Amino acid sequence: MEYRIYRENIRVRHREADRNGRLKLLSWFDFLQEAAANHAARLGVGLNALTERGQLWVLSRLKLEIRRSPQIGEELTVETYPSGVNRLFFTREFQVFDKSGEVIARASSAWLLLSAAKLRPLRPDQLPCPLPDNSDLPVHFRLDEKLPGDDALAEEFAVPVRFSMEDVNGHLNNAEYAGLVQDYVMWKTGEEPHFQIVELAFLSAVRAPASLHIAGAVDGNRLFVQGRNDEGALSFTARALFQS
Repeated sequence: MEYRIYRENIRVRHREADRNGRLKLLSWFDFLQEAAANHAARLGVGLNALTERGQLWVLSRLKLEIRRSPQIGEELTVETYPSGVNRLFFTREFQVFDKSGEVIARASSAWLLLSAAKLRPLRPDQLPCPLPDNSDLPVHFRLDEKLPGDDALAEEFAVPVRFSMEDVNGHLNNAEYAGLVQDYVMWKTGEEPHFQIVELAFLSAVRAPASLHIAGAVDGNRLFVQGRNDEGALSFTARALFQS
């Protein structure tokens, strides 16, 4: 099948880097979901094709391993491909290469196909066309383990959700949650983290104007953080391994 594997070349812009010139965690997630969206469009299951059918994609889970953080101006290549279906979840893999061809990051993700009207999961066979069979290609991480919330954690602060933080689906963009994870580590430690592993589970959408109520814990170089909506329902959970 054409477009079995998709590659996209990018350059790290100033706004995508942190105060030390390294790619922000938010930007990592933004690069990955942008490549996924562009590949989906080429496969006939992108935004326009799904909108016509009253359907949409939502990211449910993503696990990212960062081997090296690129700097402002670096040229990168994002490679992505669908890797199968697990019950209702469509899985997708990523690798990020630097200019020399070295792999500097890899990720696995799980996506749901939803009804736009009811926001209910649809069966995989309701996708407009089949995805390529990439069963011969590697799956970087298994995403079977749950990432539950912790009811014992007390709220530490609330983050206003602004309209400018929403995506085309009308809710807080996935990459913004990754930015909150980076913010939380810096708030707790006072230092810019070097993330090695980051895993996020997206549980319920948040729309502006609203707030995310954040709680978490840092234990050495390990992090857990969660966010609840104004009604108290879990919106996301995350865990990470990092170095200061």
